[in-house]
Amino acid sequence: MKYLNKIIFINSASVKYAEIGLNGNVHLIGTQGVGKSTLLRAILFFYNANKNKLGIPSKKKRFDDYYFEYQNSYIIYEVIKDNIPFSILAYKVNGKVAFRFFKSEYKRTLFIDQNGKAENWEGIRRNFGKDIHYTKIISSYEEYRKILYGDNKSLNSEFKQYALMDSKQYQNIPRTIQNVLLNANLEAKDIKDTIISSISENEFKIDIENYSKTHLKDFETQIKDINLWFKKNRKGEITIRNQANAIINTYQTLSYLKKDILKLTVDLANRLQYIKNENPNLSVSLSNEKNKLSVLSDKKENLKNVHKKREQDIISDIKVLDNKIKEAKHELIKYENQNIYTLIEKVAQKDTLTNEKEAKINEKQLLTSQFSGITEKYKHLISQNKNQYNQFENDKNADINLAKSTFSDEKSAIDIFYNDVIAKIKLANQEEITKNNNELKLLIDNENNIKRKKAELKHKIFFDDEIKNCKNVKTTLKKEISDAKTEISNANKEIKIVRKEWELEEAKINEKVKNILEKKQENQQKNSNEITPIQNNLKENKSSLYGWLNDTIPNWKNTIGKVIDEKNVLFQTNLNPKKLELTKNLDQNNTNFFGIELNLNAIDNHIKTVEEYQEEIENLTQKNVDIQNEIDKINEDKNNDLKNLKIKFRKKLSALNDSISENEYIISINNQKLKTTKITLDEWIEKSASEKTKILQEKEESLAKIYSEKDTFTTNLERIEKAITREISIKKNKKKTQIDSIENIKNTAIQKCKNAISKEKTTSDNRIKELEKQQNSELETKGADNKRISEIEKRVSEIENNLTFIKENETSVIEYQKDKRELFDKVPEFKISKADFVKKQNSLVKEQKIEQHKFDEKVKHQQEKVQIIDTKIKEFNTDLEKFNTFKTTDIFLTIEDSFSKKNQENNTEINISKITISAVLIIEELTQKYYGSIQKFKDLQQNINLFTGNFEEQNIFKFKINFNEDAEFYDFAMTLKEFINEDKIKEFEKRVNEHFASIIEQIARDTKEILSKETEIEKIIRKINTDFRTKNFVEAIKNMEMRTQESSNIIVKLLIEIKNFNDENSNLLGKENLFTTNESGNKNNKAIDLLKQLVKEINKSKKSSLTLSESFDLQFRIVENDNDSGWVEKLSNVGSEGTDVLAKAMINISLLNVFKNNASKKDENFKLHCMMDEIGRLHPNNIKGILGFANQRNILLINGSPTSQNATNYKYTYRLSKEQSKNDHKKYITKITQLVKVTAKVLN
Repeated sequence: MKYLNKIIFINSASVKYAEIGLNGNVHLIGTQGVGKSTLLRAILFFYNANKNKLGIPSKKKRFDDYYFEYQNSYIIYEVIKDNIPFSILAYKVNGKVAFRFFKSEYKRTLFIDQNGKAENWEGIRRNFGKDIHYTKIISSYEEYRKILYGDNKSLNSEFKQYALMDSKQYQNIPRTIQNVLLNANLEAKDIKDTIISSISENEFKIDIENYSKTHLKDFETQIKDINLWFKKNRKGEITIRNQANAIINTYQTLSYLKKDILKLTVDLANRLQYIKNENPNLSVSLSNEKNKLSVLSDKKENLKNVHKKREQDIISDIKVLDNKIKEAKHELIKYENQNIYTLIEKVAQKDTLTNEKEAKINEKQLLTSQFSGITEKYKHLISQNKNQYNQFENDKNADINLAKSTFSDEKSAIDIFYNDVIAKIKLANQEEITKNNNELKLLIDNENNIKRKKAELKHKIFFDDEIKNCKNVKTTLKKEISDAKTEISNANKEIKIVRKEWELEEAKINEKVKNILEKKQENQQKNSNEITPIQNNLKENKSSLYGWLNDTIPNWKNTIGKVIDEKNVLFQTNLNPKKLELTKNLDQNNTNFFGIELNLNAIDNHIKTVEEYQEEIENLTQKNVDIQNEIDKINEDKNNDLKNLKIKFRKKLSALNDSISENEYIISINNQKLKTTKITLDEWIEKSASEKTKILQEKEESLAKIYSEKDTFTTNLERIEKAITREISIKKNKKKTQIDSIENIKNTAIQKCKNAISKEKTTSDNRIKELEKQQNSELETKGADNKRISEIEKRVSEIENNLTFIKENETSVIEYQKDKRELFDKVPEFKISKADFVKKQNSLVKEQKIEQHKFDEKVKHQQEKVQIIDTKIKEFNTDLEKFNTFKTTDIFLTIEDSFSKKNQENNTEINISKITISAVLIIEELTQKYYGSIQKFKDLQQNINLFTGNFEEQNIFKFKINFNEDAEFYDFAMTLKEFINEDKIKEFEKRVNEHFASIIEQIARDTKEILSKETEIEKIIRKINTDFRTKNFVEAIKNMEMRTQESSNIIVKLLIEIKNFNDENSNLLGKENLFTTNESGNKNNKAIDLLKQLVKEINKSKKSSLTLSESFDLQFRIVENDNDSGWVEKLSNVGSEGTDVLAKAMINISLLNVFKNNASKKDENFKLHCMMDEIGRLHPNNIKGILGFANQRNILLINGSPTSQNATNYKYTYRLSKEQSKNDHKKYITKITQLVKVTAKVLN
């Protein structure tokens, strides 16, 4: 018999020292708080070694601190095993309670010295000496439990002697004892677990954690992940594929942008090398062309100065003439203001007045002189008068002659002048006429030239080079696109061929391996089939006839073993063999068998030992291991072959796909270029037509201008000729007017002279008559003529006044005549000369403009040359400045290596091809491409993030969803490109389809296996129900029974539903695509929903396994006196408060008994303790009944209550109380006093 015999407290839990016997029913009495629960927890610690399951409140001291306050605090458990005692010491080591087993009964002297003080471990070890063996420290509570309950396969053999039983399935013992003490709710699950544990040592469970974390791990995610590749949006498009294509396209664009950047880098290096080579030559050219420009500019300036000087001379001449004309006008006005014409007329009378004066004076003298006679006197007077008249007439005739002569001279001068003027007019306009004729001829030549060119324009194509270039580019692009399409078509065909070749070779490898594996697996299955019955026999070894014979009958293999049926008899478990007493004629070696004696030597039948069976299993297992190793090696070789095959064909496919991608990019880029080229071509064609129209329009305008100019010049010629005719006419008219004017002057003068002569003759005649009369009168009177003398004197005075006036103004007349001759008469000539000079000036200006224009064209042309070179140099300098700035940017850092490499290559080359595109444009394009690549990379990141946003981190495709480095995005895009190109989704489809079928089948198998135990469980429950009825010592409980029901566990329901689905659709599973929409696909969807629910419920339950106990529900029915509870699932729903306590106690004891009986098949001879701290709630009769109920099943009860009730029912009764410590008045210690020790009325 094995049992816990006693417990000893030393300085533990406020107990200074106490020994409590436990080899019978024990009753602890005492008021609340005296330490009953403390003592019971210490006993419970012996069974469960779990400080967290002792029921210690969280606000109380921890177990270690309360029970083992001091270094010499101990709890010793004394155990009896087959009447031999051993003990277990619990004490604190390094702050934690640990155990030591020692092979001795408890002796006080080993732990308490002579002074009553507890020893430390050193003292105890010294007291043990060499006689008492003790183990190492057992600090692991799991290890302690394994030692105590005999699950010591992995432990040192020395621990086997300390086992209460020999069982691996011991867990329900401490749990049940624990539940009883802690008054935990007795759930159906605990009872079910106990029942199940009694069936077999093997634990029946489904590893649902394996489902959720392995088989069904991320299954829903995997289904969702794959379904994404088939799910269409409203437009009928598959969004995930569009997103993947966006990533691939962006990645390819990025790749080609990098190529473009590299090409531009090379172009930039070439451009800079070209600049380096060309700059010196350009500087020299610029200097030469500037010199030429300077020479031309000087010539232009000289020409300008010459023309300016010539024009200035003409302007000076014109100015002189203008001054003379102005002077003439001014002087003429001055003379007119002096009444010059009156003065001239008066001055012209000077001689006449002088003669008249002399005549008057003479006459006066004659009148005053004394002549000899009057007759002589008057004779002289008449003669004087006649002479005076004659003189007067002569003078006037002289004036007439002078007037005629003057007229003749002036007329001749006017004729000469106007003839000269007309000649000048003709000469002055002749140059203009010649020029106009020349211009007209030139215009006619230009007209003919333009008309010829206009005719040529009809067949001329402007920007022909540009149009041809665009057409050539367009043709080239179309050819490249066509070639690229051909390449893509060929590549796609080649891909199909390669894939087909791959599939054939892969199928060939798989088929070859499949045939080999089938043979290997057949051998493996054959071995497994041989192992299974042997394992089953060994499982039933102890409970079968084979085990009984090994334990009971020596040498049975050579007796009954020779003739026994090994398959049908030897390993049967229900034969109930019994050993009979041997008669005197029989010994252990007799050969009798059911009264028949046989010659067993003739039978060569060897019965194998357990070791031989195990060796056979090991051999078969090793064969399977070897076969499995061969299978693994074959699979490994197959996988390597497939991997190599995959590498081989992927390399081909990758090259083909890269070719497709590159050609697609070429098509894309060239299509864009084609559009641009088409637009450019259209622009050039339009520009050509526009230019032709423009030039035609210009020609038309030029012709119109020529026609206009021809009209102008013709009109000019006509105008000039008309002007000449008009001017000549005017001059002739002026000439006639002037001649008429001088002729009128002449005639007037002559007439005046004639009139004067006539008047003078009349006067003279009258005078003569008067003289004759006077002569006659004087002759008569002989006196002087005073009247006449007075008249003469008066007349002489008048004449003198006139002569004085003439003398005063004669100079003005002379000056006038001089000015008239030198100035006034030349005004027409001045004006003609001025007009001539003006024409010369205009002609000179025109000539100057023409000459200047020619020089301007030359200078402009030269300036353009200089400008071109200067622009080129500036462009080079701008390029260099731009490059120097560019070198400081982050962009250059990214291309610096490529740039330097190309620069080194350029330095080794002799000729660098001319790069026409500027570095500025290259850098701008580089910058654009660089930032374009950055934007594209951002697009790539965005596209990848959008794409990966569809997946969890643990996605089936192993797509990375978190990225830290830029390179990771590129790697992802490249991987995705490979994924799409190789259509890996099909592999995952196939894998998930197969995995799906495998999961369903696995769940169905596991569920079927766990449900297969229902019959045995029903059998056990029937036995328990029978046990209740046949061994019931409790009067209050008339009947108690249990029954099973279908499990209410949602996981179990789902498993059963999946199993049923598999049974109905096993032929379809995995064969159809999970993602189809047909009827089979709908069934698959149903299974998927079931699996989703299963995963959801497993995760919700947070359980790692599903035990057999969860595969069914358990219900109770208790009849208390006349009160029938009906079928309920909780004992709390049964009867009164005391009844449920009683029912729980009976079920606990029964369950503990079931487990106790089944925990160890070898030995049933051991006792356990069941502790109840609520026994005071039961009636004394029920207490007696429950004690009997427990003791009948080798279970000892330890009860606690405030007072003693029927002490004789218990072997030990202890009173617990508190008393003040002698050493510390604030501290109270627990005192345990044994009241009675009796032989109880019930079985102890």
